[in-house]
Amino acid sequence: MIVSVNDILTDKDRCRIITEYLYNDAVMIYPTETVYGIGCDAFSDKAIERVAGLKQRLQDKPFIILVKDIHMLHDIVVDIPPAAELLINMFWPGPLTLIFKAKSSVNKRLTAGTDKIGIRQSPHPVVKAIFELYNHPIVSTSANITNMPPATTIYEIPTIITEHVDLIIDGGKLNNIPSTVIDITGSDVKFIREGAIKKSSIERLFYDRNKTI
Repeated sequence: MIVSVNDILTDKDRCRIITEYLYNDAVMIYPTETVYGIGCDAFSDKAIERVAGLKQRLQDKPFIILVKDIHMLHDIVVDIPPAAELLINMFWPGPLTLIFKAKSSVNKRLTAGTDKIGIRQSPHPVVKAIFELYNHPIVSTSANITNMPPATTIYEIPTIITEHVDLIIDGGKLNNIPSTVIDITGSDVKFIREGAIKKSSIERLFYDRNKTI
């Protein structure tokens, strides 16, 4: 099934159907504030394996999860360090992925055996509309074969993926700027990837915070 952004944003019944798909182990392609993602219920072991197969993902490659808000975050992570709270308050929802220590209940395929999980809160209206009705976190991995370029339109997504998902949400052309990724599981903030949010902006945030202490 292919639906448009307008279908999701203007039709609650259509949005409710999508959530029913997800609760029943469906895999979808959907727009985010960065690129198109392949998603599923982050608590569905069956759907997670399908996503990994479509991505041709090696077991040592972790996934990212989207959450509705900080309350949902508590269901997934061991704790939220002060540095994470500062970043969340400033940059969420937005293109900032934070790596936390995952609870033991999180599927090991998502953490790639690292006991860590990357999480962000997306500001995209489609994601927000789904989370209005959906109470589980959603897997978010770029809609491409591993190590291939990410897709900014649904037409750039390989057919080997599009032909084997249950749902495609067409959000038009996206910006193709990846999220910034930061590991906050250690004593120091560790930059993994600089993306839409510049490293200098984050460093300035911590510098200003330290000046007031």
